[in-house]
Amino acid sequence: MRAARRTGGLQRKFFVALLIVGIVPGMVALWATYHSSTASLKQAIGEGFQEIARSTSIRLAGAVDDEIERAGRLAISVANQQAQTQSNQADSSKAGTTRSHSTHRFVKSPVTAAYLEEWARESRHYLRVTIADHQGLIIASTDPALPPQQADQMWWREAMHAQAGAAYVSNVTLDPAINEAIFHVAVPIVEKAGGHVTGAVDLVIRHNLLTQLILPIHIGNTGHAMLLDTQGTPLICPVLPPTAHLIPSALINQLALDRPLWLVADDDAHGGRDAIVGASPVRFSHLLTPSSLEGNRWYAFVRQAPEETYAPIYSLLFTVGVIGFGLVIVLSAFGFVVGYRIVKPLAALQREAEGLRLNLATPQTTTTVPLATPALPQEYQTGDEIEDLATTFAAMRAVLEENLRTIRSQQHELIRREKLASVGQLLAALAHDLRNPLGVIRSSAQVVLEGPQEEAIRHEMARYIIDEVDKLSQRLHDFLRYARQKPPDFIDCAAEEVMRGALKQWKAQGGHERIRVEHRFGQNLPLIRIDPEQIKEALMNVLINAREAMPDGGTLILETRIGDGDAVAIDVTDTGSGIPPDHLARVFEPFFTTKNYGTGLGLTNVKRLVEDNGGTLAVTSNQGTGTTFTLRFRPAS
Repeated sequence: MRAARRTGGLQRKFFVALLIVGIVPGMVALWATYHSSTASLKQAIGEGFQEIARSTSIRLAGAVDDEIERAGRLAISVANQQAQTQSNQADSSKAGTTRSHSTHRFVKSPVTAAYLEEWARESRHYLRVTIADHQGLIIASTDPALPPQQADQMWWREAMHAQAGAAYVSNVTLDPAINEAIFHVAVPIVEKAGGHVTGAVDLVIRHNLLTQLILPIHIGNTGHAMLLDTQGTPLICPVLPPTAHLIPSALINQLALDRPLWLVADDDAHGGRDAIVGASPVRFSHLLTPSSLEGNRWYAFVRQAPEETYAPIYSLLFTVGVIGFGLVIVLSAFGFVVGYRIVKPLAALQREAEGLRLNLATPQTTTTVPLATPALPQEYQTGDEIEDLATTFAAMRAVLEENLRTIRSQQHELIRREKLASVGQLLAALAHDLRNPLGVIRSSAQVVLEGPQEEAIRHEMARYIIDEVDKLSQRLHDFLRYARQKPPDFIDCAAEEVMRGALKQWKAQGGHERIRVEHRFGQNLPLIRIDPEQIKEALMNVLINAREAMPDGGTLILETRIGDGDAVAIDVTDTGSGIPPDHLARVFEPFFTTKNYGTGLGLTNVKRLVEDNGGTLAVTSNQGTGTTFTLRFRPAS
């Protein structure tokens, strides 16, 4: 069946082609713009974040260094007062007073809580200032509730064992008593005379000293700075509380370098993916004790939500995309108009071709009035190659129609001659097959009419007449089967049953006394959908040919089996003389026979019957050893 006519297909192709031509480069340009802009933006923002982190780390280190220096000055003041007190005690000893045995011990000095409070008042960040002696006993403190013994505190132990010029700085921790984050700065009190450590000064500093350096850092709406340590613990974060998030170890491993840097983090611990972050280590100018910062380092960390970071790129891409898409639409519309101008004459030319096709497909007699060649329509006059094509097509159509009329005229004449030749061949074959039996019948009847004959002779003459009449009947049957085709009545049946039915009819005809029949019927074969009477008739013809091929006897092998492609095959094999190779290709042609009798229509009818029933027929033969006919049928569904 011919497909429905397509309308506007070429025009749509023009439109789609230009749309693709516009979109694909646009997508490539957007992709290149995105990657180029992203790389440039990452570089610029990353370097900016790195500089912010570096400057923040310098301010943080400076703030802590200032507190270390203040604690050191307080320790020097206490040491000076201690030296003065020792000097006074020495003078008193020379005057006969009690001799002091306090060498390398903290000598009670006039440092009082009031003095410390006055000293601490200079900075609002101190929570507590404490001075302890070499035994850990508090000499003075701004917190009267502090236990007198501080020898078990980390700040005292670190300060008492610190080398010259070193200080102890603790990590930022939460003080549960006041629910506020604090950190310690502790320095040793060194005796001026002998350089021995006679005590320690401890400053407990609120974390707002560091927070005030971090909170003012704002980058857009979501960008901020943080202070964290090498364990990934956020010590100061203006967005989330320290316990609400933890820096991933993978990110810490990337940040934990001894130099400022920036990178793109898979996870910035704030829900951001592919976020740009900057970091810088906090380097103190003072020497710290080994346990300072709990053995960690501090890092200034700067980040911003990726959505805000990449917002300029997305805005740029959106603007470029809208402009590019608009240009693509305009270009496609232009292509649509151009396509219409091109398709219009082609569509008219297609209609002309369709008219020619219908003209070629419509049967016409020799008396049909020829179609006049139409003039070139106005819609073809485009002034380009399409007009040339239309002109050539019109000329070609006129030639084709003229040739078509000639071919149809010749075709009618050939068909008429072929019919006459077929009728003549059929009548010649029929006359040949009827002449001999009629001659035998006439001779036999004449012998009977000549006078009284013996009973045996009359019986023999009657047998001749009956045999010849049977031959005439068979010949007429072959001709009628060839001339008229009855459609098959399909039913599902077994191949073995059809074979046995044909074999029974064949045996009833006689002449098989010296032929040995072998059965090789397959088991559990599927049913086949055929007209059993027509297939029996076909098998009968094959069996008769096999009997005639073995006049001196032989073996007839009947087999049913599964053939190629699950088809059911029926094989009829004889051990006769076989078929010569030059005759094998013609055995199914009408009227072809190598016998002195017969119409040559037997195998032609067999092939037609098998094919009408949806099967195939094949023959193989070895001259001198026998022939095999194979009928194949599809299994019933």
